[in-house]
Amino acid sequence: MRPFLQLLPYRIDQALSWRGLRRWRVARKRRDAYTRVPAAVPNTADPRRRLYVDLAVLSRHDAGTGIQRVVRALALALASTADDEWDVRFVSATRKRGYRIIDWPRQCDPVGKPDMQGRPGDIFFGLDFSLDAVRFHRGHLARFRRDGGKLWFLVCDLLPAERPEWFSTNLVIRYKAWIEIIAGLAEGFLCISPQTEEDLTRVLSAHLGLDGGYRTALLPMGYDIRQSMVSAPDSAPVTSRVDLTAPFTLMVGTLEPRKGHADVVEAFDILWSEGSDARLVLVGRAGWKNEAFISSLREHAQFGTKLIWLPDVEDAELESIYSFASGVIIASHAEGFGLPLIEALGHNKPVLARDLPIFRMHEHLGVRYFAADATSTQRAATIAAWLEDAATGKIAVRAPEGDWTDSALQTLAAFG
Repeated sequence: MRPFLQLLPYRIDQALSWRGLRRWRVARKRRDAYTRVPAAVPNTADPRRRLYVDLAVLSRHDAGTGIQRVVRALALALASTADDEWDVRFVSATRKRGYRIIDWPRQCDPVGKPDMQGRPGDIFFGLDFSLDAVRFHRGHLARFRRDGGKLWFLVCDLLPAERPEWFSTNLVIRYKAWIEIIAGLAEGFLCISPQTEEDLTRVLSAHLGLDGGYRTALLPMGYDIRQSMVSAPDSAPVTSRVDLTAPFTLMVGTLEPRKGHADVVEAFDILWSEGSDARLVLVGRAGWKNEAFISSLREHAQFGTKLIWLPDVEDAELESIYSFASGVIIASHAEGFGLPLIEALGHNKPVLARDLPIFRMHEHLGVRYFAADATSTQRAATIAAWLEDAATGKIAVRAPEGDWTDSALQTLAAFG
């Protein structure tokens, strides 16, 4: 009941407000946020610029999703690569308490230091997908901006705004509120792909009337899962719940409709009906609007043998599963980037992806594709041929360039 009541004003507003009103609100917020900004005054005690990195979600609950691997990896890289110009501080917020400094990853509760305060040269980086914290503490962020700090936010995709039918109603409401708030405050946005940058520009213009006055920069994505681990990986072998001695094909990602799991299972059903021994392993927690598929998955005749679902895999086990997989399938109908694709390539694994522009950018690394609108029979034939080529070594792949250290350095460079 509490989430419903908290979102009720936004539910009503989004149902009744018209586009012109939303545009006026964003323009007014930006005007208010960017007036009366004090001039920079050198701090002789500590000349470094303070970078406040938001970990409001990750620090309280790490669900182990792709987004959280990105947040964790980039946060660790920022802390380790910041030079004498930057004082990196991790912050968190709750519903009742504004942004406070935390000693992440050692301790996730406030360390007794004062609330986050801005001054000229400081940056607040909304790294985490903190839909609620930004909504609860938009006043704190506006004050940070008026005090001379600047606000940047990581944007992974615009799908909840453009394809709301794929998501829960509450998430769509929260996302739309978040995007309007940050549109009214942000100095700039870090986008995880050119596709996301293009989508962001379109949504800000079409939905919120924001055609300029902000900056965007591309965040090059790392792929090494080990760089996202808060402690050094154990040198001992990781025990997996999957038989790693026999070949298997892997899919990684939350089980939600847009990820395309059902399409791949249907194709494997055809292969199994023809006598194939191919195994399909799904790694990812249960998502939204997928109850029928998850029920059919549990009741599948091959469930637990040729069809395996692991909903609660931690990074060390995922790293091991990637290492032993014969290949990885990426079947998403839309993505802001598609982290499992480059994670797979980073393990030198053949990748078969749905033929979308966002995935074509990796074609030079050896990725193969199936038609976006392929039938189950066509998908099955493509998968069978791909599996054969992978087994006989006919698919040459190359690992992506760069790592999360490069990502951190380019992030700091974007802030200027």
